[in-house]
Amino acid sequence: MALIYVTSSNPGEGKTGVAATVARQLAYAGTPVRLVRLEDTEGSAAPADAAWFASLDFAPGSPGEPAGTPPPAREAETLVVEGPLAAAPEGAKVVVVARHRAPAATPAGTAAVVVTGVDGLAGVRATAGSPLVVEVGEDRTLAGFSVAEVQSALNVQALVEGDARDATSDHLVIAPIGSDAGQPYFRRFDSKAVVVRFDKTDQHLAAIRGGPNVLILTGGRRPSDYLFDAASANGIPVLLSPTDTENTVIALEGIFDRTRFQGARKLDRMAGLLGGSGLFEALG
Repeated sequence: MALIYVTSSNPGEGKTGVAATVARQLAYAGTPVRLVRLEDTEGSAAPADAAWFASLDFAPGSPGEPAGTPPPAREAETLVVEGPLAAAPEGAKVVVVARHRAPAATPAGTAAVVVTGVDGLAGVRATAGSPLVVEVGEDRTLAGFSVAEVQSALNVQALVEGDARDATSDHLVIAPIGSDAGQPYFRRFDSKAVVVRFDKTDQHLAAIRGGPNVLILTGGRRPSDYLFDAASANGIPVLLSPTDTENTVIALEGIFDRTRFQGARKLDRMAGLLGGSGLFEALG
């Protein structure tokens, strides 16, 4: 049995993404793996992280609730455990995740340090006798927000539930004033949430043809039935905000800084950023 412990000093530094990426790499290499989220401080995201870990098909048997201690591992299995810095178990290979800069000190058993949100060029530093340091730059995909996070940020009504609720949006796009430019404008953005006033039916339809992850209507009033038909046919969620466009966008300010690491797009992106860094080799 092997134990890999992914930790950080503060929440929101990226340890959930690193833990899931390491587990996926092991699973794809043929190693049975489970992901475990340890209990953390009250009000932490541990329950949500554990529930997401349990949903990942490459880590079957991962518990859906936070654990007090790492559970016993099965023979030939690797446990990838996410938890607080103070709880790093003896004998584990430790990955310390930090935001912006590497910590001055790391716990015993640290095999690597992953620094997220680096400004400028990211890279890898390997010094004999010291843990590997992997730097990951600011990335729009990793900062993408989900439909659930939009609903949490706004007092919205779901008009159409849609499909792919775990899809994340890299861009928050406000619909243009002119209808003629609508569709080409929307298609400039690969993964997006679109904000548009409730009565702009031409913009609603143009946005849907541009393939958004979610359509956020403003103004608090029911839109045209044409929108319901088009959104339902394309599986696009539609949310209705009670405030105008300006105040809706203000309420969404900072959403990129508050996002959780969940969803296939973020996992694929993190795997791409860490691939070739030497991290997986450092963990054996």
